[in-house]
Amino acid sequence: MRLAAYGIALDLPRGWDGRIYRRPGASPTLHAANFSLPANDADFGSTATARMPPGGIFLALKEYQAGPRLHPGLGLYASDSIPLPLSRRYFHPRALQVGRPGQSGFQHFFTAAPRRPFCLYAVLNTAHVPLGFEPFGTLPGAQDQVGHLSRVLSTLTIASGQ
Repeated sequence: MRLAAYGIALDLPRGWDGRIYRRPGASPTLHAANFSLPANDADFGSTATARMPPGGIFLALKEYQAGPRLHPGLGLYASDSIPLPLSRRYFHPRALQVGRPGQSGFQHFFTAAPRRPFCLYAVLNTAHVPLGFEPFGTLPGAQDQVGHLSRVLSTLTIASGQ
């Protein structure tokens, strides 16, 4: 399924759920997951990630507006792409918006389509993996989730403007 709105598009595999929405006065946000998403959620999916099943993958792509303290292409937003393929070393429990047992997160800020600043936030639920394996990069089974997420993100396109 091709998910597209506001100049953002992503191909979702069979069994994935997703949406692109825009709150009044805000920039677009994309949510996608390999499980059913709640009808309403916060921009970084705190409700979805609270309901993630073992093996769950969630991603949020949040666009921001340039302003006096946010300069597309500079500082935090200097990168012009997502570092694909992702590595499981990028994920860590301390990168979560809301820390939950069995979950690890990844955040990446970048500027796309000359002046569109974004934050990519991804969460993996590795609860099916035996406890005691730290850091996250050593967890068996996590590589499959990271590879699947990388393949989905490789289909992301962002057009100039909104």
